[in-house]
Amino acid sequence: MLPTANTPEAWAELAVDIFLRPPPPTRIPMREQNYLVTAKRGVASTRWGELAQWSWGVNEAPLVILAHGWAGRAAQLGALAEPLVAAGFRVVAFDGPAHGESPGREAHVPMLAECILEVAAQQGGLRAVIGHSAGAASAALATLIGLEPRGLVLIAPPLSHRRRVERVADRFELSPEVRMAFFAAAERRGGWKDADMDMRVVARRASCPALVLHDPNDDHTDYAGSEEFTALWRGSRLVPCPGRGHIRILSTSEVVAEVVHFVVGL
Repeated sequence: MLPTANTPEAWAELAVDIFLRPPPPTRIPMREQNYLVTAKRGVASTRWGELAQWSWGVNEAPLVILAHGWAGRAAQLGALAEPLVAAGFRVVAFDGPAHGESPGREAHVPMLAECILEVAAQQGGLRAVIGHSAGAASAALATLIGLEPRGLVLIAPPLSHRRRVERVADRFELSPEVRMAFFAAAERRGGWKDADMDMRVVARRASCPALVLHDPNDDHTDYAGSEEFTALWRGSRLVPCPGRGHIRILSTSEVVAEVVHFVVGL
């Protein structure tokens, strides 16, 4: 749909509409379906709607939340569930707004951060949050708005929101005027300044340790960015995972073992 007015602001709003709309859900691979067989299906009531939620383990155990990335779903991190339960934790994962089985038309990192915060408050007993890609950025941002985990696991995290916005502007081939209006509109719609949605900001204010896992050749998020922010994050550790890619890293046995070991030690 074309904008009704031929102004930079109107074109920018159209670009933001597209930018914030996740692609339609794809069929869940059998491997991921199998992860959900042992889970209890439920819903998480948030200001963004009733989100599809899955949980593993007993209610009395310490909580670990799994947060998927852009165009992802809860089941993508399912390989972590049973090993964490076996180590004495309960695990909760949810489909973010406009993702998987959850309702909505748009999503962004601050929205997902608020969802993590609300799920943690409802469940209680939070030990750690494990986030992938945009979910990692959301988990980190959540610590700036009240989330208090003992630790974070950040898998293939992006360094900053502005870099993603700039890549989208490049892909859309926006003119300089529309580009600047697009940046402003994206910040307004998300409710945060791009400069504050940055792992370096979180790193300087970090209140808990972090384990960061990243393939040096990840073609979605920049490994050098992880090197940069972990150098600023007291108590963080970066583990290179060569050959694991952006998605396969989530189901790699060595990565799962590393994550479980970290969470147990918190």
